[in-house]
Amino acid sequence: MSDSVETMTQKLARLKLKNGNRNLERARSHSRSVRRSSQQRIQSRSRVRRRPASRRHPVTSEEKEMKVDVENLENLPLDILQTIFMNMSVKEISRNCKLSERFDALCKRESLWKQKVLKDYGVTNKTEATWRKTAMIISTGFKQVSAGTDYSIALRYDGTLVSWGHEHDAYHHVSDTPRDSGFKQVSVGVYHFIALREDGTLVSWGNNDWGQVSDTPEDSNFIQISAGESHSVALRKDGTLISWGEDYDSQVSDTPRGSGFRQVSAGDGHSITLRENGTLVSWGWDNRGQVSGTPGSSDFEQVSAGRGYSVALRKKGTLHSWGWDDVGQVSDTPRGSGFKHVSAGREHSVALRKNGTLVTWGNNDYGQVSDTPRGSDFKQVSAGGWVSVALRENGTLVSWGWDHYGQVSNTPTRSRI
Repeated sequence: MSDSVETMTQKLARLKLKNGNRNLERARSHSRSVRRSSQQRIQSRSRVRRRPASRRHPVTSEEKEMKVDVENLENLPLDILQTIFMNMSVKEISRNCKLSERFDALCKRESLWKQKVLKDYGVTNKTEATWRKTAMIISTGFKQVSAGTDYSIALRYDGTLVSWGHEHDAYHHVSDTPRDSGFKQVSVGVYHFIALREDGTLVSWGNNDWGQVSDTPEDSNFIQISAGESHSVALRKDGTLISWGEDYDSQVSDTPRGSGFRQVSAGDGHSITLRENGTLVSWGWDNRGQVSGTPGSSDFEQVSAGRGYSVALRKKGTLHSWGWDDVGQVSDTPRGSGFKHVSAGREHSVALRKNGTLVTWGNNDYGQVSDTPRGSDFKQVSAGGWVSVALRENGTLVSWGWDHYGQVSNTPTRSRI
């Protein structure tokens, strides 16, 4: 029994309590008293409130492992229980709600679920009827997506990755997708992927013909990434940039020096970056004015590079495109304001309005424009080769466009708790 109590103490020690020292001492004091009275509790279980016998179900191996933890949950102070609640995963909470009556009482408090959804997922509005249901739905869903040519990749709220697309998996884009967790951003190029971990390190896989994978920097100070056709760019915490991969059009060697950058986007043979002062800098392939035509104003908020063209979002919510315009990538750019995010693909772009709706323009050979989903519950979008993927507020994905390799039909659904 003492070993089991010690296990619980160790768990409590790992929790990041708001009033850490005070609460931790209370937990240790309680554990000592539990240890002293262990013999009495073995002789009498009257202190532990259990469910009525009529509601008992066969004890699973999982419950056997949780047995002593349940007893502690029944006896711990309320503030400690609330801290445990806030530091558990939604899956763990759901399990313990079934095993402990006191903990189950916490599970019914909407105010706690609201705090947890904000803390874990940064969500401020319910996507379901209750905050508890919102937490369960979001925890099994996705929080970021990136569309490529034949492949796409999505990041789950639990920090794991899932990729789908080309059934032949020619460069192991799908099969080599990391299976562990701890990721915070992903980006897909034409035939390679790059992912950013929570600790600021990078992982790349897929085609390595130009060092897109093997030349990936080993630093641990990155905050944003972008994969282009056959090169990648990453932004460091200090505001500096680094590029690697194919350098045929100087998309690596001409990477801007110095600091003061806050966002970057890699296209097919060129890249574009946004400075802290709202100005833009482009470099690399310039056959269509995608570099020389970069606007010189200082009121930009976000940028995205496509194939021979770029799109930028101004602070006032309007869009500006320049470069290659053979299928309306530039000339058909929506007018007016109210936009909050934009993504440039191979020959089409998608923009997200502040009201959660989408608008697409450019090449429509595979329904990239005409099949754009309706609705006003979108929060992120990514345009790829001939396909786009959008993320809804509830963490679900929707893809449209070319589906020759399952880019649309194999789009993943949420996993169960």
